[in-house]
Amino acid sequence: MAMHGNYFDSRSSRRREAVLRDLPGGPGGKGRLAVVDAAGTLLAEAEAGSLHISSRVGNTPRFLRFPDGGVFETTENDAVDRLARTLSPRAGLAHRLESRLRYAVIGLVVTVLFTWASIQYGIPFCARVAAFAISAENNRRIGQGVLEMLDKTIFSPSQLPQDEQERLHRRFLAFIGAVDGIPLHIEFRHGDTNIGANALALPSGTIVFTDQLVKLAKNDEELLGVFSHEAGHVERRHAMRGILQQSALAAVIAAVTGDVSSVSTLIATAPVFLVQTGYSRDFEREADDFAVARLKEGGINPSHFADMLASLEASRPGRDSKDGNHRDRPHLNDYLSTHPATAERVLRITGQR
Repeated sequence: MAMHGNYFDSRSSRRREAVLRDLPGGPGGKGRLAVVDAAGTLLAEAEAGSLHISSRVGNTPRFLRFPDGGVFETTENDAVDRLARTLSPRAGLAHRLESRLRYAVIGLVVTVLFTWASIQYGIPFCARVAAFAISAENNRRIGQGVLEMLDKTIFSPSQLPQDEQERLHRRFLAFIGAVDGIPLHIEFRHGDTNIGANALALPSGTIVFTDQLVKLAKNDEELLGVFSHEAGHVERRHAMRGILQQSALAAVIAAVTGDVSSVSTLIATAPVFLVQTGYSRDFEREADDFAVARLKEGGINPSHFADMLASLEASRPGRDSKDGNHRDRPHLNDYLSTHPATAERVLRITGQR
């Protein structure tokens, strides 16, 4: 065996034209290799198995690194491949795979499928595990921070009479006081035009009702339907799961450690998710099913919740009150804009589907 190339010792940047040869007993017997210059002077020698051979990338030069730091460079890739296979039968597998179109296409398909499965199933799974593993204290801190941020941006103090707020507070908590060990708390706020008639469930268990939503309801039962729905979001950790799904890295870290690496990051992300992004259709179905079950347990017809959704649909921006047609494109983040598929939900709630 003889490979021509250049040799670089470990003491200088000098390049020498050289030849790599196998000495008696190798490399078939995995013996020794030597590098000699044009005059036959020995430049380096080592056991064949002690050399580190660089991977093949197209037809770029290969490097054989000796234990003393010297490097033999050659463009005779086929010869290097034969040597590598002699030392290790699996050597060069990556190059053989990437040099064949069929394997490259298969690799591309596998990569695309893996990426899709990770996004579709992997990240939601990690987010779910993480959401249920996050401590109550961190949930409390996140919920408090989110509410403070919303108070500075889209909320103002409630304009409802204090006695009405206290009455609804008692009525709500008498109906559902806690879910999955999480105590519920009610807050009332006046929402600006960017939030309108809305209700939000925070990770801490705080449920915020806007004045506009309270005034739109025809009776307490309709509000209890919305309250039960939001309690379902709290029970299933939907807010935290949605927030974590927006940050795959945060979901994985929290799933593994049972804690969050940066509470402040989640506080900054949560308002965008709760007010603008909204829950997925699956989350909505879960919360609706929770609400229907709780309303039935409390002797309240779930149709009240459906009526509330219908009223919200009728009040959406751009809907003409005379013929029910949309004249302008809705632009406000009302309750239904963050809770999609209203018609389907109403049908499921009323048992028509």
